[in-house]
Amino acid sequence: MNRLTKIKIIFNLTLLLTAIVGEIRFAWFLRRDPLNALNVVCPYLTKMVTWMKLICFLIYRKDLGHILKCLFEHCQKDANTSTKRNMISKVSYFASVWCIVVYVNAFSTSILFAAKPLIIWSYQFLVNGNKDSWVSLPFQVALPYQDMTLINNKTLYSIIYCFLAHSGTITIFGISGTDGTFFCFCMYISVSYQCLQEDFKTAFKKHTSKDLDSSSQEIFYKELTQLIRRQQNIIEIFKSFNRIYKFMIFIHFASASIILAIVLANLLLISGISKLIYLTYAFGAGIQLFTYCYGAEYVTKNCVKLSEVLYFCDWYKCNRRVKLLILFTLIKSQRGSPLRAPFFQPSLQLFALIIQRSGSYLTILQAVL
Repeated sequence: MNRLTKIKIIFNLTLLLTAIVGEIRFAWFLRRDPLNALNVVCPYLTKMVTWMKLICFLIYRKDLGHILKCLFEHCQKDANTSTKRNMISKVSYFASVWCIVVYVNAFSTSILFAAKPLIIWSYQFLVNGNKDSWVSLPFQVALPYQDMTLINNKTLYSIIYCFLAHSGTITIFGISGTDGTFFCFCMYISVSYQCLQEDFKTAFKKHTSKDLDSSSQEIFYKELTQLIRRQQNIIEIFKSFNRIYKFMIFIHFASASIILAIVLANLLLISGISKLIYLTYAFGAGIQLFTYCYGAEYVTKNCVKLSEVLYFCDWYKCNRRVKLLILFTLIKSQRGSPLRAPFFQPSLQLFALIIQRSGSYLTILQAVL
């Protein structure tokens, strides 16, 4: 990284952390008023989780670059037939579209938070003729006052407004960058497994369509050995990927149920334009959660499917040496490639469970409030 890039990273991470601290202070001041405090909790929880993910990205940037390079090399080698090229193209297109969905939703939520104060102020100015009112801030913060109008300087207040709006922008790109990268890695690891399945099918069709003599068995054995090495390489890439994302998955899932429950509570309890904001927020929180669960499930599914492909090949025509090799590969594939994090294993089943838990937390919140 050059000096300018380092300065930008330090500036943006410091700015985001300052906004988080300001929002936590504001929530602390409102601790006796839980309904208003809930409006503050969601944005700062999302920002805090995103800030931690960005720090992890900064720490593991070289490892992530190495994984990206390995996956790129796999895709280049696999693009040697039209079938595999189509597989890669479809996965690439789907991953790109999903990343756009994640970005657009995060962007919409942040824009609504930033635009809401301006819309309210414009209404008061044009309809009610109230020219002396202050524009409320995009996110409620105490930097340093609980009532930021005590600054009594509209220029400084405007700078703080832009400061907070920019913290939302950093969060947008943080979410789409970290979660989008996770999803793309999952998709490309999955398509590597799909291409490997295709290569196993091709190898068996090529060699078992005729009688296998000892020399043919030896050639087939060597070809299968190369494919198994590729499988092992994909597994190693996945292990490195899991190691890097382990903490990020943990903090995301640890906060997901709480964020969803609070967002849904706000959606039920507030009115006006804020309802639209939290509707977008709830949809975005669900999309983020689904991104992790679907990506992890898709990798496991394609890894296990490799064992099914091998089982239905004509392995019984091969000699004992080749059969043992197939058995070894089949057992390894049946284990799958589950993403593991402390206390969590992302899957669509976990996604359904978190949505269910969020509903339970929402019921408790409604009873308390």
